[in-house]
Amino acid sequence: MNQKLYMASAGMFALAMLACSESVDSPVSGTAEEPNVLMANNDLLSSSSIVELSSFSVDTPNSSADVPNSSAELPTISSSSEIPVSSSSSSEPSWLYSSAYIPPVLCKIGGFGCAVSYSGDLWSPETYYGKDEPDDDVKTSSFAEDKSQFGINAGKWFLDIDTADGGKSTIQWAAPVGVEGDSTSILPVVEECGERGVCGTFKLDRGDLSYDPFVRVGFNVAGFDSNGVALTADVSNWTGICLMYEASQSAILVLDVGDSLDQVLKYDLPNVPLARSEAGSVKCFEWSKFKRAGWGPSVEGWDDDVAGEMAARHLSKVYIQFQERNGTEGKFHIFAVGTNLD
Repeated sequence: MNQKLYMASAGMFALAMLACSESVDSPVSGTAEEPNVLMANNDLLSSSSIVELSSFSVDTPNSSADVPNSSAELPTISSSSEIPVSSSSSSEPSWLYSSAYIPPVLCKIGGFGCAVSYSGDLWSPETYYGKDEPDDDVKTSSFAEDKSQFGINAGKWFLDIDTADGGKSTIQWAAPVGVEGDSTSILPVVEECGERGVCGTFKLDRGDLSYDPFVRVGFNVAGFDSNGVALTADVSNWTGICLMYEASQSAILVLDVGDSLDQVLKYDLPNVPLARSEAGSVKCFEWSKFKRAGWGPSVEGWDDDVAGEMAARHLSKVYIQFQERNGTEGKFHIFAVGTNLD
């Protein structure tokens, strides 16, 4: 397993990290990139699954082959309304830590014994602890040889919905975004999610769509230039990507290559399946595991055996897409993001 993304648990520190959450019921609209408004939704899931770390699933980079790709063939929208906005009807951290259970191998022994810790070399809650000015952005440029590829809002989290073609789906962070001096900061979300990542809820509504509705949660890799044009960056030296997550519905993890290439590929973008995991999972994927679904056109240089590596050299965004039947409701929790470097 990739050592850049790890989990350890036990003892007094585990108990100290138990989080209290409060229900937030104040829909907020906002926008770092577009002044659109996410629809208010008071019917989102309010319950949470309470589990122990003993059920946490860990996969190696080669483990993705045994996960059924239930959504790879679903056509996706050609354009969408990307909004780093949030509101919440209810949020409750779904993790309780068991001081009696210490996962073998994954337990990091330190001066305090074995302590609860989530870490990803690109992003994790560890980013916030002990810092006067915590930074909630994904560190997408950390391993880049050419940092000039990265622009405005590189590493910023976003939510995305299916309204462009008539969908009426909604997705919400667990708390309104924004702090003094940064209206797009997701630090309030991290705090609401027990200082263990970002979480939220969604409801899929087909509206006038001719295909199954969807929502997305992800982060910008390269960001935007001064004119608001999406940039791409070469992050192939990550060798892949690791994700620690919890999700009530199956999904796909997608590599977005920017507006121009997206259109060439007809939005049939390289992706890997993410299985439903209410108990939590760690997944690591080499770039070669990302495949196009096949309903898009054949494009020279983007064959299945190289599509993932090609996308990694022109990466604009990474996002999780939930696409299911009309009326599906769900929740998600992202604990950490890391490269696939040893």
